[in-house]
Amino acid sequence: MELKTQVNQKMTLSAHMQQCLEILAMDNVELGEFLAEQSMENPVMELSDTAVWTQYTPAMVHVEREQPEDEEETGREIAASESANSDLYFQLSEYRLAPDVRKAAEYIIESLDGRGYFTDGIAESAQVLGLESGAVEKALEVVKQLEPKGIGASDLKECLLLQLASEYPQEETAREILEHYLDDFSKGRYEKISKKTGKPKTQIMEAGDIIRRLDPKPFGGGRLPMRTRYLSADLALVMYGDSFDIVLNQTYLPEIGVSRLYVDMLSGDVDEQTKQYIRERYEKAKWIRECVQKRQRTLLRIAELVFRDQTEFLACGPSGIRPLTLKEAADELKLSSSTVSRAVRGKYIQTRWGIYPLKAFFGGGIRTEEGTVSAAQVRAVIGRMIEKEDKAHPLSDSKLATMLKERGMRVSRRTVAAYRERLGIPASAVRRAEHFYKGDGGGLDGAAH
Repeated sequence: MELKTQVNQKMTLSAHMQQCLEILAMDNVELGEFLAEQSMENPVMELSDTAVWTQYTPAMVHVEREQPEDEEETGREIAASESANSDLYFQLSEYRLAPDVRKAAEYIIESLDGRGYFTDGIAESAQVLGLESGAVEKALEVVKQLEPKGIGASDLKECLLLQLASEYPQEETAREILEHYLDDFSKGRYEKISKKTGKPKTQIMEAGDIIRRLDPKPFGGGRLPMRTRYLSADLALVMYGDSFDIVLNQTYLPEIGVSRLYVDMLSGDVDEQTKQYIRERYEKAKWIRECVQKRQRTLLRIAELVFRDQTEFLACGPSGIRPLTLKEAADELKLSSSTVSRAVRGKYIQTRWGIYPLKAFFGGGIRTEEGTVSAAQVRAVIGRMIEKEDKAHPLSDSKLATMLKERGMRVSRRTVAAYRERLGIPASAVRRAEHFYKGDGGGLDGAAH
């Protein structure tokens, strides 16, 4: 009896902690919708409107999202680039990998199917990439460490085992079921599993409850579906001369309270079953409120840390972003890197320069001898190079990559091309043709020389 109580308590604690992590990962709009759903299911939980972030009006960005974007953008453009792929690239940027392993990891990310599984195979992928199988194996192990857990699995069993190992590492019975009796479990043959394992049916059912909390399709079953919605800034950066404040957007987040009517019933003349129902709903409402409050505190702490060292961004905008790594933030705040990653992804901050995803200030930078510079800074350098080029002999992407390398910025030609396109600058051949057709180079006759 005592053992069963301990197991139930551990399961409840694990479920509560998982819900807290899910709340941390929600953006303002998602969290508002979640709270509304919870209040409809829980009569003890009451919501009251707050609709404030002091006197500031939150900016809204209307976006349609369908194609992956794996590079950071500036201003409002950056708010539209969220995707499953970009989240994975964002996490991958925190790993120091050999060039061949990074190349393989990026290939694997692009090869994930609609569920988030990688089914191409090690040998086949190595042949396509022209790499050793060992490099692809190492890359796949890295991808499997990314979130959502289960990404990179080859099948359902591995997907669920990856999640179980991460979220419920002590659950041996659930692991045994997944490894040896998944087919029986899927068909509800608990008695059969109990006989084969020699474990009580109640223990099998409790393990089954844990398995059902796992997600068989980490990508939600569809790869980047079109989603039209309004993105709301979760935070605002408010400048006061040389200082600033970080303000939370509470517009979509009502205050969470409890119904006095139901609380009073606990001391009234009602049966014990009703009282137990009210107690359970009261504890659930209280826990959700604590999770939301913890989310808010975590967001503020991260944002304050980020902008404490963003003096160049505060002064001159996106070209001055100095990327911070997840590990640096985690160490400073005494949190895990995965917690910081969950908190940052999908969150936006309104600044005097526009709305930015919070992750724009993390990772994804270019390492130089003097430190790390952001993608925005590299784009700014490319823009200045092209602005000063000889218009009759414009700089090719390869030449730009070479010039950046000379400045200590190692960027591939392909990345240079992507950055140039983000700046709205055509390729060198088009720029050269435009130069001559405009008459700057002597018209059509000039173009012939």
